[in-house]
Amino acid sequence: MKIIRYSVVVDPDVRFSEKEFARDIAIYLSDPSGWESKGYEFEEVTSNPEVIIHMTSPAGLLKVGCEAGLSCAELGGKHLRINSMRWVMGAEPSKLDLANYRQYLVSHEMGHILGHDHTKCPGPGQPAPIMMQQTKGIGKCKPNTRV
Repeated sequence: MKIIRYSVVVDPDVRFSEKEFARDIAIYLSDPSGWESKGYEFEEVTSNPEVIIHMTSPAGLLKVGCEAGLSCAELGGKHLRINSMRWVMGAEPSKLDLANYRQYLVSHEMGHILGHDHTKCPGPGQPAPIMMQQTKGIGKCKPNTRV
């Protein structure tokens, strides 16, 4: 197993419990159908993280060069930014309920950190790949949270 050490931050302009966000992130990262199934293990640390997971407002996302309506992460990088609006409201085009959307969101953005780029729907009735931008819609694919 490759261990990824991460820390969690709620940006100053976001009103959300950092403790609650960190708890949820730990739950989603430890999902057995997530990146753990591909040989990764995640450990929250208080210093020297390899990855910093931010809860960021849409305005904050714009300030760092991301789209305001999406979450973003540096491909193979260190900073993963979860859009606070999406965390609270989800994304109807994904056809996922809020808990499953959050699972998708964390797995998708961590996929970027791990070096994976976007993919497309492989075909009608197939599960939407985790690296598909499900926030924008899944086309003829089926909703999916598995890596």
